[in-house]
Amino acid sequence: MWEAFLFFNNKNNFILNQEGSGSFMLNSEGLKREIREKNIYVDNAEDKIGENFIYVTLGDTLKVYDTPVLDVKEPSATKQIKIPEEGLVLEPNKLYLGRTNEYTKTYGYVPLLSGLPELASIGMEIHITAGFGDNGFEGTWTLEIICANPTRVYPNIPIGKIYYYPLVGDSSIEYRGKYFGQVEPTESRIAAEYKLALTRKEGDKDVNK
Repeated sequence: MWEAFLFFNNKNNFILNQEGSGSFMLNSEGLKREIREKNIYVDNAEDKIGENFIYVTLGDTLKVYDTPVLDVKEPSATKQIKIPEEGLVLEPNKLYLGRTNEYTKTYGYVPLLSGLPELASIGMEIHITAGFGDNGFEGTWTLEIICANPTRVYPNIPIGKIYYYPLVGDSSIEYRGKYFGQVEPTESRIAAEYKLALTRKEGDKDVNK
């Protein structure tokens, strides 16, 4: 099957051509260009650009769920933990919600957050399936951190990389959901989805009466 093959036209926009296959992401020059064009924003990005990604660092606060059972239909209580300069030891197999120091904005691209291989090799994950962002998202990235071993972490350490893939289609459809503008580590808001679904279901009943 032919896949979309993308090129830049003379206005630095992506155009679509069915002539090849492959996957595409911005390299360092593309990242610098899109930052200048204000399609991508990452705090202090100029000092964090790699070959085809932008480094992000760990903020100084974590959250843990403060309830013995999580209920996806109900908001869950959390407890905030400050990471001191001397570091904090994370317990194995326990979920910690962290955040990037960097506030980001993305327009016309799909950002992908990936963990560092150096952290993976000591058994640390920074996200659980939630690596993709959305066109139009603005905010820090919430990290879902789990360690296989007791691991000491410190504020401001490199924690991950963000890659950027071109968005094919209507880029005017921008994310303005419940995590837009987040700054602190943000607990799951899935309970809001259930309430919204229930409201829609009740509305459908009224229409069908």
